Amino acid sequence: MVWQKANLGIQYCLSRFEQLKPPFESADYRAWKLRFLRDRLKLCLWLAFICLLTFIVRDIYDAVYPMQEMADLPQEFKRLFPLVNGVMAVSLLSCLVLLRTRWGKRHPNVIFLSLSWSITLVPQIIMTLWGYPCPEVLSWSLVFLTQATLIPVRWWLHLVSQVGAIAYYLTVYPLLGLTTTVEGDPIYSSSIFLYLFWFCLICDLAVFLYERLQRTEFESQRELQVFLNTVTHDLRTPVMGASMVLQSLLKTPDERITVNRYMLERMLQGSDRQMSLLNSLLEAHSCEVHSFLLQREAVQLNQLLQNTLAEMEPLLTKNEVTLTNKIRDDLPAIQVDPVQIARVFNNLISNAIKHNPPGIQLTLDARVDGKSLRCSVQDNGVGMTFQQSRQLFDLYVKGRRARYLPGLGLGLHLCKQIITAHGGRIGVTSAPNAGANFWFTLPLVSKSSDRLLINQNSSAHFPPSI
Repeated sequence: MVWQKANLGIQYCLSRFEQLKPPFESADYRAWKLRFLRDRLKLCLWLAFICLLTFIVRDIYDAVYPMQEMADLPQEFKRLFPLVNGVMAVSLLSCLVLLRTRWGKRHPNVIFLSLSWSITLVPQIIMTLWGYPCPEVLSWSLVFLTQATLIPVRWWLHLVSQVGAIAYYLTVYPLLGLTTTVEGDPIYSSSIFLYLFWFCLICDLAVFLYERLQRTEFESQRELQVFLNTVTHDLRTPVMGASMVLQSLLKTPDERITVNRYMLERMLQGSDRQMSLLNSLLEAHSCEVHSFLLQREAVQLNQLLQNTLAEMEPLLTKNEVTLTNKIRDDLPAIQVDPVQIARVFNNLISNAIKHNPPGIQLTLDARVDGKSLRCSVQDNGVGMTFQQSRQLFDLYVKGRRARYLPGLGLGLHLCKQIITAHGGRIGVTSAPNAGANFWFTLPLVSKSSDRLLINQNSSAHFPPSI
């Protein structure tokens, strides 16, 4: 007993740790992000170089025709401008050259940080060597905003570039006693701190949200492509089989063609499979755009399950499944559509069988949870990661093992639609090699619903059974 509790505690900690990991990224999305980062780095490097040239032109103009706005700067300070601009130009050109090399294409993160720090960190370091603080908050803001606008990927990279520049400003200057500008103004103030904090936070948040949106879009496209491939394969196979049978029959020279029973049975099976797939597609579409009347009635859960388990007995036997039904007979009645709830149990049990090797153990259980009945279908199979379980109920999502099996991956999505239509919730708790526990809640029969149940059915957004 103690070992079981400890094992559950470890599984819970692992599942929580999974939530801290970066979300799953497909290979297509990673490849796109790398290409996008390299292309935008090239654009930003050219923009930064052109922008630097404009400031160099300004400094040259000021040297020939002194500008009023720069008249208060000491000459020794202004003499450092060509050095700073030269080092920045060399650094930016070096980044451009490196970006074209094989090493630079493999390490765009280094180029990104070099680009950012060439503008925000290099001037600070050079000025510090001559005893001048150079906290150019305005130029930092321009750099951070440009990065977030033109390179909105890898938010953590933006954070590192910001921390590098600001950390130098917060640590090196106080250590060297450089706490005032050349005009004598303090370089530290609460307004500057708040401004930098919120500016960087907003930039990083914008990058994070854009990246999450792009990742979701890529995953949706990938799932749609998998779905289309599945439909093409699953519909083409029975059609090709029927076509081959008919072609072989037409090769017979006789006017009357005799067809044996086996061929007819195979053609009928193929036709039934096509009809099943088409019905699944219609059902998934209907659950998004139509509504129907749930035929609710007060039922006992165990009585509802008897027919479902009896119908699934051949499937359970074929896959050597050990099923334990812990649902008690004395549980309160639930107010549900028995046909649809039977489909939920059927889909969840079939899903557990499909995603696991033969010989698994299934446990059905239910308990009262407030005004609902919390039901569970638990297996001791291969389990799944947190990222997989998080999107398991989405449309056309299939497990790794089920990708090699026929079907469109609609079962769990329909389960979610049915439970949601009843006003309940559905979820899964799982960890790799620790099985999966699918749970959902169903409304209990209340006194008020007993009076209304005689002549009323509740409406919900879900398609009629096909």
